[in-house]
Amino acid sequence: MVVRVGTVVKIGIVDLISSRPDSMTRRVFAEAVRGASGRLGWAIPDLPFADPTPVEWAETAVNQDDSLGGIELSCFGIDPLGSPDAVDWAALAAMDGLIISGSEPTASDIADEPCLAIIDRLMRECAGSSLLFSCQSAHAALYLLHGVRRHRLARRQHGVFDHRVHTSGLLDLEMGTGTAYSGPEAVLTDGLATPVRVPHSRWNVMASADLRAAGLTVLLDSEEAEWQLAIGPAGLRQVFIQGHPEYLPDTMAREYRRDLRRWIADPSLPFPQIPVDYFPAEAHEQIVALTELVRISRDPAVLDDLVLPEDHTRVAHDWSTYSRVFFANWLAAVRDRRGIATESAFGMTSSDPEALSA
Repeated sequence: MVVRVGTVVKIGIVDLISSRPDSMTRRVFAEAVRGASGRLGWAIPDLPFADPTPVEWAETAVNQDDSLGGIELSCFGIDPLGSPDAVDWAALAAMDGLIISGSEPTASDIADEPCLAIIDRLMRECAGSSLLFSCQSAHAALYLLHGVRRHRLARRQHGVFDHRVHTSGLLDLEMGTGTAYSGPEAVLTDGLATPVRVPHSRWNVMASADLRAAGLTVLLDSEEAEWQLAIGPAGLRQVFIQGHPEYLPDTMAREYRRDLRRWIADPSLPFPQIPVDYFPAEAHEQIVALTELVRISRDPAVLDDLVLPEDHTRVAHDWSTYSRVFFANWLAAVRDRRGIATESAFGMTSSDPEALSA
C-alpha cells in the first residue's frame, strides 16, 4: 500500500541562471508546478515570491483540496560558476523533488562547462530526491552519468516542435493504442498522445541516437528537434528534458526580443531567426516587417512594437496542456515515492518491489 492521501510534497526549483528571487526562470517553473497542482486537484502552492498577476490556468483549476495532496514550493539560487561548498546542500537534500534549470553555456565542449561541478555534487548530495534536469543541466548530468556529448547547432533551435510518444522498446503510443507499461515510462507519459508540442530554445543538442546508444530510454522524440524527455537506469530518480514545456505563452517572444537587442548592440552576432511555429499566422507578417526594420535601422525603440502573447490562445501552437500533464505526472510520481519511503520508515513493505528503485 502506498501512502498518497494528504501527502505534502516538497519541491525545490534550482535556479542556475539568476540570483534574483523573482527571476523569470523561477517564475516559469513555479507556474508549471502550480498549473500541475491544479490539474491534480491539489491545493495550489503560493509562489515563493510576490506576484499579483493571475495566470490563465488558475481560472480552470477546480476541486483543489488539501486532503488530496499539496506542494511545499521552494526556490534555490545557485551560481553555476561558484564553489559547490557555498551551497546549502542540506536544504536541497530535504526536498522530495528538485527541478534543476539550465544555465548559460560558457564552453564549446560540455566536458569543459564549469556547471559540471555543481551538477555532480547535486547528484551525490540529493540522491534520495527525484531530480528533473532541464536544458543544459540535463546535458551536464547526461555527460557525467553516461558520457553523452553535445553538438553545436548551425543555427539556434527556437520554436515549437511536434514530438512522438515512445515507451520501452520504442513502441509508439498513438491515441491510446499500444502496449501498456507500469514502469516510469508509463508514469511520465500517462495521458499523452502523439503529437506532443514542446518549445525548444538552444544552440546545443544531444542527439536521440546518442542517448539510446548510451542505454537511455527516449520517451518524447522529434525529427526536427531531437528528444525532449528521457530517463536512464535510475528511472524516476533522474529525469531529463531537453526542451522547455515550462515556458509561459510570452517567454519565447521575450527571448526573441532579447536576442534582437543583443544583435543591435553587437551586429557581429548571428541575426536572430523568428521562432518556428510560435507566432500565429495573423501576426507573422507584422513580425517579419518588424524584424526587417530592426535589421535596417538598428533602433531598439522598434522592439517596443513587438507584441507579447497574453495567453496560449495567442500563439500558433498551444503546448500548455502537455506541460500540465507532464508536470502533474512527475509530481504524482514524486508523491508516490514519498509515500513509499514513509511506509518503509515505519517498517511497512511496498506492494511494488521495484517502486523504490523507480
